[in-house]
Amino acid sequence: MYTSVKSVQILISLLKQHNIKHFVNSPGTRNTPLVHSIENDPFFKCYSIVDERSAAYFALGISEALDVPVCVTCTAATATCNYMPAIKEAYERNIQLVALTADRDLYTMFNMQDQSINQVDMYNGYVKYSATIPAVSNDEDAWYVNRKINEALLEINHHGKGPIQINYRMPELGGFYVKEIPKERKIQRLDNNINWKEVERKLSNKKRILIFAGSSYSENHEKLKKYIKQFNQKYNSVVFIDHYSNITDEEFLYSTIVSESITKEEINKMLPDLIISFGNIIYSPIKFQFNGRKQNFEHWHIAEDGIVNDGFRALSTIFECNPLEFFENTINVNSTSNMEFYKMWKDKIDSTKYPEMKFTNFTAIRDLVNRIPQNSVVHASVLDSIRISNYYKFNKPVISFANIGADGIDGALSTFLGQAENTQELAFLIIGDLSYLYDMNATLNIKNKNIRIAVINNFAGAEFHKNFGLKMIPSLNVHIAAGHNTKISACSKMMENLEYLSASNEEEVQEKLEKFTKPNNKPMILEIFTDAYTDAENLKNFWEVNKKLTFKGKTKKVIKKIVGEKGKATLKKFLKRG
Repeated sequence: MYTSVKSVQILISLLKQHNIKHFVNSPGTRNTPLVHSIENDPFFKCYSIVDERSAAYFALGISEALDVPVCVTCTAATATCNYMPAIKEAYERNIQLVALTADRDLYTMFNMQDQSINQVDMYNGYVKYSATIPAVSNDEDAWYVNRKINEALLEINHHGKGPIQINYRMPELGGFYVKEIPKERKIQRLDNNINWKEVERKLSNKKRILIFAGSSYSENHEKLKKYIKQFNQKYNSVVFIDHYSNITDEEFLYSTIVSESITKEEINKMLPDLIISFGNIIYSPIKFQFNGRKQNFEHWHIAEDGIVNDGFRALSTIFECNPLEFFENTINVNSTSNMEFYKMWKDKIDSTKYPEMKFTNFTAIRDLVNRIPQNSVVHASVLDSIRISNYYKFNKPVISFANIGADGIDGALSTFLGQAENTQELAFLIIGDLSYLYDMNATLNIKNKNIRIAVINNFAGAEFHKNFGLKMIPSLNVHIAAGHNTKISACSKMMENLEYLSASNEEEVQEKLEKFTKPNNKPMILEIFTDAYTDAENLKNFWEVNKKLTFKGKTKKVIKKIVGEKGKATLKKFLKRG
């Protein structure tokens, strides 16, 4: 029988799947659920040594002799300290020691709790990886524990061998009545000598493949785009992009457009069998719509550093290579896509409606995106600047950037100026008032005549009006949305070499963009005045209109199914009459 403690079950399942079988056990209460479970499992080979210091060195000897990972397990507190000398030795000599340290409940530690020390990162500097995992009380915990254990075990021999620590919390000891532990999701990493024929075979068995292109830019992007297009011709796949993936093509889809309006029912209908991701951060919020549906698809991640990126909670395979290598080696199959999966997603995205809008940051950003010339560099600061600019395609090829890693209000202006410094093309920044004012000192010495800064000044943080609104928090503008009366025109006077333009309505925006989007002998700033409340309401209305369209379409289908085409026509006449 196995322990009933879920986190220990996950640990045992993954140790078996990663083929780690040697255990050197030292006696203790906290690690009893683990030790008793493995001693009754014929997969594991167990040794018993009371002294933890000796146990760790004994395990070190086994690992060195067999060149395999070896586990040592002990109870909580000072017992874990006795592993330190052997772990340090293992680190210096690249020996695969796995320290499984049982730990006390986080919530009761140091509050009259005995046998407690801080075991988190206790071997810092001496292990390749250290993970502290909680007890499992819900699905979120189970996913986290699974990921962290996989991540730890994958690091034992990743770019060199060495020791790791898995520190597992044991708030309760459980019982031994589980006949068979569930098989947990194993994450594997493929690096050297990838069997591409086998990868192609697996791909050919997938009926729906969804490719997420994360943020990146390199000189190989055109070549990468060519291989991805060939991949699409071979497999039933869809490519989701945003501006920051920098691989635009008519076949690739801007999923950001429907991120906020797509329903759960539609997502479930259009779920892939496989998600393939590459690049850095994926901006499109549609990624959250797939999160947690791990039972429906698996996830492959392509990363040159082999990092574990389990954003969809379904990661099964990491390809430690560059995306170019992956797609170049998977297009040699003799098959042709039927495009059904692609058409489903394209129809959904193409059905997006843009209602008539008041003059807002939405229309201002739209007009700017539509006018930016070919080969320009574009940087979007944060929130609406990023979001709304991704609702529209650039008419011509541009290079796009945004600080979407930390996604903060600070530093967008300075980052943009560094990028503009290293190009001869026109360079555009789309930035809000708070973000600009935060980083304004960066513009004091700008001289490059290619610089174009578009500041959307709505005198507050519109995001807070979207998230909360004045009805919920009447004092919103006082502290939360940081309302102000500052005009960038006043700040621009400090910058002698900067040409200042402004606009307060759509006609003025169009007029000023005529000059703003063309070469000039001076850097330029365009301040566009909008209203934070109206900006937020307009954005929410855009989402709501498209949600209603989805619902309306579903209603029509239901009516047709119930009453048929004739009945539908009769009902329509009746409703008009009423």
